[in-house]
Amino acid sequence: MSDGLARLLDAIAQQMPREEVDAVWVFPGVRREGREYGVAVVSRVAGESRRRVYRARYVVHLKGQERGRTVLELDETAETPAALVPEVIEGVRRRADEAGEAELVDLTAWKRGDGDADRPG
Repeated sequence: MSDGLARLLDAIAQQMPREEVDAVWVFPGVRREGREYGVAVVSRVAGESRRRVYRARYVVHLKGQERGRTVLELDETAETPAALVPEVIEGVRRRADEAGEAELVDLTAWKRGDGDADRPG
């Protein structure tokens, strides 16, 4: 798991309860000039069969005096039935002009609060 993903999840946990985070999909990050830039999609439980979907843009400073500093923009993009979340993710990808496929993150350890999330595989 990238340092950027770990810091992204920490930043998300500061803005919403972990137990309400249903899933996180992360697009491939880009590293340049001592920073990691990335986009993720966050699904948050909004009722038994509904989800709030957020686009998360983040920048993690990897070098220099600001090393470890994370900037997170979390924008709610939709409230939708859970079954339509994959379509919303595709829409986020198109609007953000993200290259690559969004990868589902295993949140088991992160939701327990005793470890980092892992990418599958």
